[in-house]
Amino acid sequence: MKKRYANIKEVSNYTSLPVKTLYDWASLGRIPSIKLGRRVLFDIEDIDRIMASLKRNTNQNEKMVNKIVGDILCGNV
Repeated sequence: MKKRYANIKEVSNYTSLPVKTLYDWASLGRIPSIKLGRRVLFDIEDIDRIMASLKRNTNQNEKMVNKIVGDILCGNV
């Protein structure tokens, strides 16, 4: 059985995000969390969804770079 819930240190290792950032995001409601007394738990499925939503679209970046380079080459800057 795959583990579904993880504590703050496990999520920090999983995402490479600092523990402080995760605590800040959880307190601001930026990421869903479960508070049990002093413990904070995270649903790994929620973490995966959030991390996927933060991905940059490389196609959009490539289009922007091509537009800027095209503008420079055409003297439109």
